[in-house]
Amino acid sequence: MDKKYIYMIVFLLFMWLLWIGTIFLIDIDLNGKNVIYMEPNTEYEEEGATAHFLGTRLRVTIDGTVNSNIGKTYLIYYAARNPLGIVRKIKRTVIVRDRNKPVLTLRGNKTMVLKQGSSYKEPGYQALDPEEGDISHKVIVKKTLNTNKIGISSITYMVTDRSGNKASMTRTIRVIPKVLTYLDEYDKLDNTSRGWGHGNKKDHKRPQADIAPEILKPYSAYYMGADEQVIYLTLDEGANDNYVKEIMDVLREKKVRATFFLCRKYMADNKALIRQMVKDGHIVGNHTSHHKMMPTLANKEQYDTYRKEITDTADTFREITGREMPKVYREPAGEWSYRSLRMVQDMGYRTYFWSAAYVDFERDLSKTEALQKMMSLYHNGAIYLLHPKNKGNYLALGDFIDKMHALGYRFDTVDQIG
Repeated sequence: MDKKYIYMIVFLLFMWLLWIGTIFLIDIDLNGKNVIYMEPNTEYEEEGATAHFLGTRLRVTIDGTVNSNIGKTYLIYYAARNPLGIVRKIKRTVIVRDRNKPVLTLRGNKTMVLKQGSSYKEPGYQALDPEEGDISHKVIVKKTLNTNKIGISSITYMVTDRSGNKASMTRTIRVIPKVLTYLDEYDKLDNTSRGWGHGNKKDHKRPQADIAPEILKPYSAYYMGADEQVIYLTLDEGANDNYVKEIMDVLREKKVRATFFLCRKYMADNKALIRQMVKDGHIVGNHTSHHKMMPTLANKEQYDTYRKEITDTADTFREITGREMPKVYREPAGEWSYRSLRMVQDMGYRTYFWSAAYVDFERDLSKTEALQKMMSLYHNGAIYLLHPKNKGNYLALGDFIDKMHALGYRFDTVDQIG
């Protein structure tokens, strides 16, 4: 081979190596991360880059755009040229992708009780996605429900948004005999009578009850709502001499709905008041016929008495209002057992305890005392137990509602829980 060709090859190789070496002497540093994840419809803020060559700062040019309205992967290129005219480029990856899961909610009870041989009617569901809005039409429902067979089955609801984010919920279906009767399985459940311990706290954090929510939930029993700024006012009748009418006037003025747990006789003696409760949008819950400690009746020998405590109350409500009684229940005096919870669940009811209460049934409190008690116990999802026979509760209720509204809380009825 001619020497001049060898010299030329060596020269070109030398220049190539020099060019390669020079490129790596150009140092480009990205400000921020090399890979950025963005939610759709948010503004992309370019953080830029810095470049140096042998200690000398170089100008950086940027090429590339991000359209956050379209979910895909974008590349932004950064280039710097050294005095020899050699350019080095690096890139940043910007991924526009919705990473928020859809919010899937079930209408109706998450645990439903059906009588053997009855037909299942879907209460409904809703799926809301932060980017796509209502995507309920994308929900896939899977069920293997046979209402002819006594036992427990489930219905699964699943939804996936266009970004691949998934959410799922399950509804439990319990099929019981067509005719309400005492089941042998009840004997396997603990019937020890327990007083409700709500674990009051005064730091406005959600309290922990003696029994974890996960244990109560299979029995359709609850003592708090979701961890949101919402308060559930519940009022237990307690006695005929009470301020229910006056409290209803306050609630109407403040445009707040509450839940009243009432016994059969009180409803029978106050028919016009009960009809007004329904008209005002309040929930009238079943508090039994005679306010008996229900675990004492939760056995085979006294099942008929147990059942009538619930059904007689519901029958009276229907006679007064022409409507079916809401399937909302509270154990008298908060005395409960696992067996009693299951038995009333099999009658289609959900049980509601409480997470905020104070001694308001032994003596009248002043307005100041009652308001101080109410304000000391609020927390997200609080279910308040109030007795309307206490005058202080009635006098303080309007101010309490105003103060909670000022703190950003809203009020709702307990049938929205579960």
